[in-house]
Amino acid sequence: MVTEKTIRDLIQKNGKRKITITLPTEKVGDKRQQNPIRFKNLLNETLQKLTAEGMKEDDANTFLQPAKELLGQPLFWSGMEQGMVVYLAEDYFEIFKVPYDIREMTYVHDHFRITPLMPMISTNGSFCVLAVGQENPRLLRCTRTNVKDITPEDVPESLKTWVGQKPEQQVQFHTGSSEGDGAIYFGHGATEEDHKELVQGFLRDVERPVTKKMKQINDPLVLAGTEPNLPIYKKINKYSRILEDAVDRNPNGISDIQLRDMSWNVVRDYFLSEMYEYMETYREGSSDYISRDLTEVITSTVMGKSAAIFITKDLVRWGKYDEEQHKVFFNNAPANSDLDLMNWLTMKGIETGSKVYILSGEEMPDNSEVAALFRY
Repeated sequence: MVTEKTIRDLIQKNGKRKITITLPTEKVGDKRQQNPIRFKNLLNETLQKLTAEGMKEDDANTFLQPAKELLGQPLFWSGMEQGMVVYLAEDYFEIFKVPYDIREMTYVHDHFRITPLMPMISTNGSFCVLAVGQENPRLLRCTRTNVKDITPEDVPESLKTWVGQKPEQQVQFHTGSSEGDGAIYFGHGATEEDHKELVQGFLRDVERPVTKKMKQINDPLVLAGTEPNLPIYKKINKYSRILEDAVDRNPNGISDIQLRDMSWNVVRDYFLSEMYEYMETYREGSSDYISRDLTEVITSTVMGKSAAIFITKDLVRWGKYDEEQHKVFFNNAPANSDLDLMNWLTMKGIETGSKVYILSGEEMPDNSEVAALFRY
């Protein structure tokens, strides 16, 4: 899981030479075979950059060896998301698979590119939704724009079939339809407690594989359901990142996309309330406290003026910052030791206490490429 601590750790990694490789990846179909081929091409490009800087070719190949070993691991390439970020330095190698499209690029400098991971702590991070019902309980992994069914195979498909597989649970009952929920109706002598006990046993068999899966993913989890299912599941739940607020709807008959959108409102309110408050303050702020000019945003951030910075996802601007003259110099293409200034701005913002958000173009304030809200 990517957190603010992950980003800070990457900024603080030791080593004079650091490599960041970003690759959009195919998740399904025949195009998946192109993933390792394209990665190999990026490694060759990185090798050329290292040798151009004066590193001997044998030393450069040794430096890149941990990444090259991925090319001989078919299982690794079978489990792709939409993008991959690789970080490589002396005595350090880490891979992040991200659930959104990413720009293909190799970057060799004295720092990592952290901007490819920043959407994970803005609006493109992943979260999960569990449809808690007595029929078709399902686990979905989502971003704001994507949804994938990741229900473990051993989650029972319905209360009715679960009872049929467990003779010890077959108290006196008969089945019928209840708003499509496949509910169980008890016969003469059965009590409401009998019903709750049966539902609890069923949901325990849902919770165990779901919690095992969630501990591997470690995403926040939103529940979608109604009584009695939701309070029973919350009581037996053993996953620590479950959100208190839930989607109060019967999930049966609701599509995966609809559940994603309903759950996004819960996630947004819980994790991103501060960001939306900054955006609202920006929209209402006077010209003295906001800026869309990249040069002004960079110089103000270096001086510690920026409270919040908004940057368009995948935006790259090449150049340098002259700290003595407090000037920004731009280039159309990277030359010599040019920086990705958007990445450098992100690092400086974090170092000086700014909140930095990487957003899609549609989400950016004023449809700008870069925007900042100043403290003073």
